[in-house]
Amino acid sequence: MAEFRFSLEPYRGSKHQCPSCGQNTFVRYIDNETGEYLSDEVGRCDREDKCGYHYPPREFFDDNPEEKSKYIEKGRTMMHEEQQRPRNFFGIDSRYVDRSQSDRSNFIRFLRNLFDADIIERLITTYRIGAAKDGSVIFWQIDTQKVVHTGKIMQYNPETGHRRKDLEKPVDWVHSRLKKDNILPFDWELVQCLFGEHLLPGTPNATVCLVESEKTAVICSALLPDNIWLATGGKQNLKECICGCLKGRKIIVFPDLGAYGRWKFIIEHIAKRVGFSVKVSDILEKTATDEEKQEGLDIADYLIDLKEQEDNTYQLAKDGLYPLTND
Repeated sequence: MAEFRFSLEPYRGSKHQCPSCGQNTFVRYIDNETGEYLSDEVGRCDREDKCGYHYPPREFFDDNPEEKSKYIEKGRTMMHEEQQRPRNFFGIDSRYVDRSQSDRSNFIRFLRNLFDADIIERLITTYRIGAAKDGSVIFWQIDTQKVVHTGKIMQYNPETGHRRKDLEKPVDWVHSRLKKDNILPFDWELVQCLFGEHLLPGTPNATVCLVESEKTAVICSALLPDNIWLATGGKQNLKECICGCLKGRKIIVFPDLGAYGRWKFIIEHIAKRVGFSVKVSDILEKTATDEEKQEGLDIADYLIDLKEQEDNTYQLAKDGLYPLTND
């Protein structure tokens, strides 16, 4: 465990916007027990002569005494998280997965711009990708025991492949709809698992690549099929309680731009506790332009952009990833 509960985030090649001077020279404080950032304004600007902004945790807690107890309790909870399922958890009937599996989502329409029919069929079958009546995609969470935890429902633009965030409800869940229809009891509790986790038992020797979004995992599985691609489903979902299935595996983590330092800190901590080997790719941090960093691109965006070019850059990029994923 770290000597101090809170410390400045180790420099990993990217910094944050300073709340005082507005420059990207701000280093935030992290909670060494949970790996999470403190409040947005807690940190230090590296422009000591021209700005000098520094708001340390001690002053933050002095100004916000109610926050101190929250952080203390949060740390205790996360450091002692049980991997046991709550009493009111049981899986969702797999027939909903079977019924939903389809190529009629707008997400799959977008994939048709990138891949041929055989690859798309493989992706749908492998990840059990579903579709709702309105064209939303359903990304099912199925664990190593084939227990269905839930389905994440999202709408994508079929031309750009970007998520539709302008909707009244950009993200919905199968378990929420089933509870609303009284198919699941009101006290049913969700326990999330990694997207694609069900693929692990059948591939005991394959390297596992971990990313944030389900979309990224699916696309990278098409582009780099020799590895197993899983997703946390969100930046905040990189937790020990959903990584127990990775015990004994070789893991490569591909953080989105802007998340490298935090994810590296968290996953290395989790790896020691769970028991798996891990490498964290910094390929995006090394190659991204300032504009791409502002956009927060991920590894799938990077590979798609290169794939659309008319030279051999894409193949060179793939070749550059394979030594990392296959050693």
